Amino acid sequence: MDKIRVVGARLHNLKDLNVEIPKKKMILITGVSGSGKSSLAFDIIFDEGMNRYLQSIGFPPKFEDEKPFDLIEGLSPTVAVEQRTTRVFNPRSTVGTKTRLYNLLRMLYATEGKLICPICKEPVNQNLECDICGMVVDRLEIKHFSFNEPSGMCLACKGRGYQMHLTEDLIVQDYNRNLIQITKAGSPVFGDQIRFVEQLPKFYDFDINTPYKDLPENIKQIFLYGSGKILPFDWDSKTFTGILERVFEGIIPHIKRALTESKSVYRRDKIHKNFMSLKKCAECEGYKINEQARSVKIGDKHIGELAKMPIDQLISFLKELKKNNIKTIQGKNMSELVIKGLRSMRGVGLSYINLNRPLPTLSGGELQRLSLMTHLDAGIDSLIYILDEPSMSLHEREKDSLIELLKKLKDLGNTIIIVEHDKRFIEIADEIIDIGPGAGKNGGELVFQGTIDELKNVSNSYTGQFLNGKLSLPDKPENLKKFIDKSTNFLTIKNAKTNNLKNIEIKIPLGMMVGVAGVSGSGKSSLILDTLVPLLQPFFKRGAVKATNKNNDNGEEENGDELLEYSGMISGWEFLDEVIVVSQKPISRVKTSTPASYIGIWDKIRNKFAKLAESKKRKYTAGHFSYNSDKGRCLSCKGTGEQDLKISFLSSFNIVCKECHGLRYRPEILEVKYKNCSISDVLNLTVSEAAKLFASDASISNILQILEDIGMGYITLGQPSPTLSGGEAQRVKLAKELGRARKTKSLYILDEPTVGLSFYDAIKLMDLLDQLVREGNSVVIIEHDPEILSYVDFIIELGPEGGPKGGEIIATGTPQEIIANTKSVTGKYLK
Repeated sequence: MDKIRVVGARLHNLKDLNVEIPKKKMILITGVSGSGKSSLAFDIIFDEGMNRYLQSIGFPPKFEDEKPFDLIEGLSPTVAVEQRTTRVFNPRSTVGTKTRLYNLLRMLYATEGKLICPICKEPVNQNLECDICGMVVDRLEIKHFSFNEPSGMCLACKGRGYQMHLTEDLIVQDYNRNLIQITKAGSPVFGDQIRFVEQLPKFYDFDINTPYKDLPENIKQIFLYGSGKILPFDWDSKTFTGILERVFEGIIPHIKRALTESKSVYRRDKIHKNFMSLKKCAECEGYKINEQARSVKIGDKHIGELAKMPIDQLISFLKELKKNNIKTIQGKNMSELVIKGLRSMRGVGLSYINLNRPLPTLSGGELQRLSLMTHLDAGIDSLIYILDEPSMSLHEREKDSLIELLKKLKDLGNTIIIVEHDKRFIEIADEIIDIGPGAGKNGGELVFQGTIDELKNVSNSYTGQFLNGKLSLPDKPENLKKFIDKSTNFLTIKNAKTNNLKNIEIKIPLGMMVGVAGVSGSGKSSLILDTLVPLLQPFFKRGAVKATNKNNDNGEEENGDELLEYSGMISGWEFLDEVIVVSQKPISRVKTSTPASYIGIWDKIRNKFAKLAESKKRKYTAGHFSYNSDKGRCLSCKGTGEQDLKISFLSSFNIVCKECHGLRYRPEILEVKYKNCSISDVLNLTVSEAAKLFASDASISNILQILEDIGMGYITLGQPSPTLSGGEAQRVKLAKELGRARKTKSLYILDEPTVGLSFYDAIKLMDLLDQLVREGNSVVIIEHDPEILSYVDFIIELGPEGGPKGGEIIATGTPQEIIANTKSVTGKYLK
């Protein structure tokens, strides 16, 4: 068949949708957030294509109570390149291990590497014998160059490239506190040192109430590292009263001892999370591999040095190697394969990263393009590729190369289905499918199918209105525009050299919306997330700035960060009351985490159910309405609503729980109703529906209304958090922050907040961020979208290129000033 025919698609909010999709074309599916685009592309077409392919090669069929469609014809094997699936990885995975290019380098070094005599430190001859001392050296195997195996990893850091260190910043947290306040805040880790700390002024000349920042340097050193001499402390306890003579241990030695001696997993966990930071491993200098692996070189470089080179630089190095240093046919073939893979990475706009870059540090867009690259290299035809917002994290200038690659993939004879909002991608599609017209229950219909020119004339399509110019960000009235004047305060960063930053200085104006722009890898995240955020952290109370290497209480995992050491100095922090960082990192990787539990309303909802007359009659508590408690959850599926059916060692799939039919609870619990809704019904409500149900309770409805206002009304309260995209996770975090009592003079830092939003929803988000500015706050957003950058008050642009060729401030000013700046790469795309 020359088309994919879908009849009666009814999953999630799809309303018995019928559609015919031509094959070997580039098809773009668009619509507002939550309209049903992903349900059609991924949950219907991809899932069914994958299931049929697996069945054809011998896997057991997937059993479902009811098919989510009536008929699908014309399917080929499907490949999904999706934000959520590309985020499933081992924290130790790197770009090199993901693409297999590091494995090829290991093979190259095992084949071609020059061995060094461990005694004389001189190269051995072809017979593996040292000409000086006669020692015979064994040729290293592929495993000896792996940082994930004991035979190759640096044992000091266990192949991570970094070690955990206690730091003054994390111990002190708030430099305005005095020593007693700092020590008490360290409970349960070092709070037990309070009786020693409060007596230190007896032995040293200082006031215990003095803020830490104003203490003499020698007092800070004694507090952190100990007295070094015996001191007579007054002591009164059940076992001893009198003078206790002992050395004051110091907070850092005390914590180190607790790490080695404490049997409390909780205490050790608190130390790692709250008081330790990552530092480059001194043994391997961050290369992850041991001395033996580092001693083997090709072209005077060991494998760790190659893995740290930006892709462009590595391509040049390997091309030169192939000419002069590679002797065997196998070696030449291996180096050619590596170069080919690296060129593909460059082709998808990733020339600025390196092979040792940990996968958890990549954005959703970077991960997706990395996954796309591996498919492009395969050169297979007649497949159906389904992509989820490939434009994500790309600068306007970089979209051309990705578009060309997608065209090549289509020209091979493949079908390309793209879920996207970006205008550039809409323009290059052979056919556009618009789902909507609205989100949630107001979506799920085929609004339009055809060409871009036809779509511009469809009045009930938000996409059509966006394309014909009727839907756009409003021009700010002159009285609401923010300009730098004599009253403007600044955050000033000096000597910033983090990652690829070139010792830069920048003044960030406060009290306005600031956009940080630049091509991929130009230094935007290095400046804001990896320099500004950690520099601000010591000046604010614990938790106000979310540190990038911690696990917070909501299960948010941010492990594997590449940033080991930041640089620079900061001033102007005193103009702020708090700093709130809203990243795209997953809310949680745990299936039982949901938007409702994360934003803090789930406990309130359960308490509301527990107060109902029927609950009191049955003596039900809030615990009976928790799917994590045996009091009320279905015992068969443990409250998950599904069961894991194992077919074989390698094959299993989830089926709806036969006991509770996916409702998670025991039948008697579901008999208790709030306004005709059971607790399971509430989990299945969208944010918009729940806001109406709980309209009379402001503590619940207020934060739901914020989610609604930023275009998240379509998600359900019980959706598992790991299934949220990066952009969705970020907006849920933002809603949580906006839902609590707000201070003025707050600084909000957001990383591409419009990712995953249609322009209709982006307008609502920008209006909300504008409201924050009007209230006296500051907003800094890392952004690529030219429409959004045209709307902000002030732009800081980094560049001119990515990686080593970036890291400089190339333009600053209002959008109009950026347009007029000839050095700007972004200016020509602004309106």
